[in-house]
Amino acid sequence: MIAYGGMDIEIKESGLWKGQAKLSKRGSGLLRRMLYMAALRSISLEGSVFGTYYQRQVARGLKKGSALMAVMRKMLAVAAHLLMHEEEEFDPTKVAVGPAG
Repeated sequence: MIAYGGMDIEIKESGLWKGQAKLSKRGSGLLRRMLYMAALRSISLEGSVFGTYYQRQVARGLKKGSALMAVMRKMLAVAAHLLMHEEEEFDPTKVAVGPAG
């Protein structure tokens, strides 16, 4: 599911040359755009677990854009899990475990 959304990491390397790790962006562009807008909105909502997750990523030293991508990936992973396990309900404590910071 993560790869379908183009949110998987791709590392370019050849021989001794090591490149940077980047998003593959091979998946659905529409899905990435929808996740982007949902992530932007959720990090600004007060009491949002994805906002807490975003703040934790920024506090760990991630750039804001990279932290937003991490939220998008987390949202996609949570949605995929809930689709595969329909009997489960969303548990916000599993998204951002532990104290922030």
